[in-house]
Amino acid sequence: MKGSALVGVLLLASGCASGPRTDAAKAFVAEGLSAEKRGDHAAAVAHYTRAIEADPKYADAYFERGYSNVQLRRSADAPGNSRDYEDRAILDYSEAISLDPMRGDAYYNRAMLHSSRALYREAAEDLLSAVKLKPKDPEPHLRLARIYESKFEGMAMKAGEHYEKYADLGGRDLEAREQARQFKEFRKRLEGAPAPGKPTTEEDEKKAQELYAKAMDLLKENKRADALKIVDELLTAYGRTRFVQEMLAGLKAIQDAYKERKEPPK
Repeated sequence: MKGSALVGVLLLASGCASGPRTDAAKAFVAEGLSAEKRGDHAAAVAHYTRAIEADPKYADAYFERGYSNVQLRRSADAPGNSRDYEDRAILDYSEAISLDPMRGDAYYNRAMLHSSRALYREAAEDLLSAVKLKPKDPEPHLRLARIYESKFEGMAMKAGEHYEKYADLGGRDLEAREQARQFKEFRKRLEGAPAPGKPTTEEDEKKAQELYAKAMDLLKENKRADALKIVDELLTAYGRTRFVQEMLAGLKAIQDAYKERKEPPK
């Protein structure tokens, strides 16, 4: 295929081709954006639909229609079922991605809709795409971290990595930044621990659970110093067990809550 022909195909695939049909679609999208600014998302959807009719390969029209459908879903005044608007938005974002696979914002927006439906695996997959396509945007990392932390077992380390990346990219959520700080401290302790000579065993898992139960009993007895010693042992000697990985956030919280206190809280 000749170079000029290849460029034309690539432009068409990305929804950026030029021509009368695309020019008409762009004009309708411009009208839709004006309607969006006025808060008239029903009119915006109508304009975007006309843009798609003019040029079914124009990715921007699908993306913008998806956004307006989301706004209509949130509106108490919009006619019909809110879930129908959500369905339409997912389809629009999916079509925008199909036409322009480099649209990180479409992956991100679709992930938010998947997450609202408790489709966390699909949401995580979309967020991973958004991370790759929008490497300077902290928000996909924050969403990924929270999904990994609360919706999947054994993903505490991955959650910590994304909290850390969120903070490094300038994310301002204070709770997330604190999570990033805690993860950095834990990673330093883990890196300083001797590497295990063999993979963890079921005996290691059982020992970790026993130590955890003992630490909780000591905390109930207000023996914080003794409990913290056991927590430290769990994180260093048994930090790679499945049990500790799943309990990681709680163990770090115990350390941060009590380690620097000379007296227990009243």
